[in-house]
Amino acid sequence: MQRIPITVITGFLGSGKTTLMNRLLRMPEAGRTAVVVNEFGEIGLDHDLIAASDDNVILLKNGCLCCAMRGDLVTALDKLYRRSLQDTAAVFDRVAIETSGLADPGPVIQLLLSEPATVARYRLDGVVTVVDAVNGEATLDTHLESVKQVAVADRILISKLDLPGAEGAERSAALRARIAGINPAADLRDGGEDFPAAFFSARAERDPALLLKNWLRADAYRDDTPAMSAARPHDDRFRSFCYVRETPIDEATLALFVTALGDNLGPQLLRIKGIVHVAERPETPALIHGAQKLLHELEWLEQWPSEDRTSRIVFITLDAGRPLIEELMGFAERISASTMRARAHAEQAD
Repeated sequence: MQRIPITVITGFLGSGKTTLMNRLLRMPEAGRTAVVVNEFGEIGLDHDLIAASDDNVILLKNGCLCCAMRGDLVTALDKLYRRSLQDTAAVFDRVAIETSGLADPGPVIQLLLSEPATVARYRLDGVVTVVDAVNGEATLDTHLESVKQVAVADRILISKLDLPGAEGAERSAALRARIAGINPAADLRDGGEDFPAAFFSARAERDPALLLKNWLRADAYRDDTPAMSAARPHDDRFRSFCYVRETPIDEATLALFVTALGDNLGPQLLRIKGIVHVAERPETPALIHGAQKLLHELEWLEQWPSEDRTSRIVFITLDAGRPLIEELMGFAERISASTMRARAHAEQAD
């Protein structure tokens, strides 16, 4: 079964997420999008878009559905899916989830990658974060959640550039530089741009080369040295870097490494995504994707996107840098090698 792509739209309170959602829903290409929000009464969807309502599933004039989530994301996604099976008019091709402005996006990403029923029907396609050009820097200074929202994004939209307080090339450049320091790989856009519905897609599963270009963006990561000074109270806690390995990794080592990441980093592991050369399957690279304690099971590409066979794993972490990752990989390799020697010795003894 082809899983339905989900885009998570996040951003701090008042950043302009709802404005972005209204723009999305007016795009012709978004006519079969299901929208999930925390509370329908709070998000202010344009009333001109609303056709009717039934319980907490709102029908929109452009053919979309809006599910007002009142606490349980899994239940909301299940309700939308079951409704689409019962009513052909409720069939949808994509989901957009608008998080609360105060929400840490990590648990949402983790749920979408780990809850069995959700994973069977849906796949996380990307994270879009909206940053307010007027109040964005002050918000980043004050609220750790807003920095996390920027750190885990695949794409970032700067809103309110036309409002008083956002003027000046110097101020705009400072905000952009700060965002790039937190998340150097994000696709950064101005909110006033005309952008296609494809803006909400970070992955291109049918084309491995585009998947790596749009989703992994490993070349954007140089090192894990904090880009900001201690004057910025949160920024210097974040690390974003790409772990590169030339030699293949055997499946046992990879499994131990993934377990060690979850056990040792937990909530510090904001996001991980990568392509891995697995020794037992050299022609079909594995995609690794996860957040916090739980990582989604490996996905296998049909082929490599190029002649390059290096493993590239992007890490976005809080307070945990490259040395710890390398230490955990070394630990996994030692345990795997020791286990293989023990098995070989037992087989010889038999």
